[in-house]
Amino acid sequence: MAIDLSFENFCSMIDNVIAGICFFEYEEGEMTPLYINDGFFRMLGYSKVQGMRYLEKIERSIIPEDIPTYKQAIRDVLKDDGVVNTEFRTVTGSGGLRWVHVRGNLYAREGKKYTIVAIIEDVTERKSVEEELQRQAERLHILSEAEGEKIIDYNARTDVMIIRSNDEYGMAKDEIHSRYMQRFDASTIYKEDVAYYKAVLESLLKSPKHDTIEFRIRRFDDDYTWYQANLTSLLGAEGYVTRIVGRMININEKKLKEMELLLRAEKDALTGIYNQGATEQLIHSALEDTNENVLSALMIIDLDNFKEANDLLGHANGDQLLEKTAEALKEMFKGGDVIGRIGGDEFLVYMRNLDSISDADEMAGNIVKKVNYELEFEGQPIHVTCSVGVAVYPYHGKTYEELFEKADRAVYTVKANGKDGYRVYHAASTTVYHANRKVGYDMTKTLDYDRNIEDQVMQILFEDKVLESALRSSIELMTAKYQFHRGYICGNDSLPISRNIQFTVKQYATGKEADEHYDLKRVVNEILYASFPSLTMIHDYDLTAEEMHDYFQAEGIKSMLYYPLTSKGEFQGAIVFENHEDVQMELSKSQMAEIRSLFRLMEANILQIGLMDRMQNFVAQIAVFDNMDSFVYVVNPDNYEITFINKKVVVDSPHVKIGDVCYKALQNRDTPCENCILRNLDKNDSHCRCTEEIFNYSLRSWTRCSASWLECREENGLALLNSFDISEYFMG
Repeated sequence: MAIDLSFENFCSMIDNVIAGICFFEYEEGEMTPLYINDGFFRMLGYSKVQGMRYLEKIERSIIPEDIPTYKQAIRDVLKDDGVVNTEFRTVTGSGGLRWVHVRGNLYAREGKKYTIVAIIEDVTERKSVEEELQRQAERLHILSEAEGEKIIDYNARTDVMIIRSNDEYGMAKDEIHSRYMQRFDASTIYKEDVAYYKAVLESLLKSPKHDTIEFRIRRFDDDYTWYQANLTSLLGAEGYVTRIVGRMININEKKLKEMELLLRAEKDALTGIYNQGATEQLIHSALEDTNENVLSALMIIDLDNFKEANDLLGHANGDQLLEKTAEALKEMFKGGDVIGRIGGDEFLVYMRNLDSISDADEMAGNIVKKVNYELEFEGQPIHVTCSVGVAVYPYHGKTYEELFEKADRAVYTVKANGKDGYRVYHAASTTVYHANRKVGYDMTKTLDYDRNIEDQVMQILFEDKVLESALRSSIELMTAKYQFHRGYICGNDSLPISRNIQFTVKQYATGKEADEHYDLKRVVNEILYASFPSLTMIHDYDLTAEEMHDYFQAEGIKSMLYYPLTSKGEFQGAIVFENHEDVQMELSKSQMAEIRSLFRLMEANILQIGLMDRMQNFVAQIAVFDNMDSFVYVVNPDNYEITFINKKVVVDSPHVKIGDVCYKALQNRDTPCENCILRNLDKNDSHCRCTEEIFNYSLRSWTRCSASWLECREENGLALLNSFDISEYFMG
């Protein structure tokens, strides 16, 4: 009897084939499944429905490292030069990894539409055998080079460490340690080397690489011997590290000679720690060998009031303080860290292998507590403390010079704010937020609740040289602080940022970013500004415009905090925060005042970027100005533009904004004042100062105004106006 080989019967026959047989349609980069046999779904553990979903987004189920291989195979098939063979790893229905071998060729072509047929086989077992052969070859190669030394072979699958060495008769001897990393036993390793040793192993387990470590191992006589371990981690068929192999070389004699030379040439004669040259060189070397996935920190420790104590109590007592500080630092840090004295009363520490930035933060706080001396001279107390600045690798820099500059600026900030404290440089703080957010970290834990959020935002804006990075930091910080769902800055083409800056805690409604789903610029620039020309809280139930109501509904927005950015009366963009679902924003009066002040700070940086770069050197002064109980303005005398106002102006003159011209905002005039105090400032005298009694229309009061140079320049200088309310005195 003849067999009906219709397409349906043919499909029924091949459904029972063990291998996967697939027909795809390929058009303009999109792969669409036409027919898939049951053997394919059984092979990868999918139901038919799940399997079809898998194939619709096939690239999502291929290991990222293998995507280029997959794409190249597609290109080769489209050339129509015959059968193409390729292999890559894919995810099964249970979440495991399998190697598949694919034989594909072009079945038909119609215009830009291609039909591809592929036969798919599971080759995971073969790959495992190949991996085992490769691993054995690696071991044999290492063993052949390591005759007479200790051999390390760690199996990550079984958590078993084998250390092989030869006895005095040349016979192999194995030490087998089961559950090695699970119940890590550091009793045979010198205590100062334990953390460093374990960190290297953990780093090797994350990705295939080669690393070298020097550490000390205890012998039977309780003495320690220096070893150098050359370690290599190997990638398994599953796509992760399955083995670490290497050898340990006895370098004790060499190391002792090196240490003796260091003691002679690189130690500070007074304190016994490294001198400046050795400290810098060791940190340079450490940074060259540092993996960017491992955090480290550079700390500058500067003694406060040391010169006074040294002069009053004598150099001998001053030297004792320096020795005592060096001893305290040696007690606090481990052997792998670098500790040095780089100046008369200045110390430097390079701290390796941090788990998080909070480790450096905690250690800096401990230094401040420890380096704190109460002395006395002729019955009068002398208090010697320290100021500590911290920069973190790789977020604040990747070279010694970059890290030292950031740590030095952090020390300067501590000194300017009363000494006896520490500061972790925050210029790239949101880099940490980004990294933590990717792994589901609770960003609210990153907030420093002990510091005013205005201080934190000000520090980020003034210290970060990249405007967009600083603004993103500020947006993220405010989103976490006030529990918004989304925050963004959107501007017109004249705004000095290259793109919209956006941060989303969670996606709602459409599941798309606002500017992808909707014409965000048009909504912000045209519709919102026309109805809300100043800081406004907008709720969905207050909306009357149909287009705005549709936008809120499409994006799942329940309430919005909207702040337009304007310069000289012209709209530039807006800062926006949103809450979604059934959560309405509820902000107190004090929170709104705080947010208004934050928006002013951000606005100053967005609209006055060139000026803000110049004012980075004035950060400590600005911090002081912002908390003064007087009205402080910074004005450019050449164009009368206000470039800074302090908190008191923000509170008492809410309509005065950065970017306004001073005679309009303060005096309600259309032209500059005839007797403008700024005209009395001599550009040839940077110390020039003028004082006048002026009626300030924005405050509705008489003020005594002092003008002086903040930065004296021939063009675009900066003048400081400091005004005190004297209405009561003046009227009297």
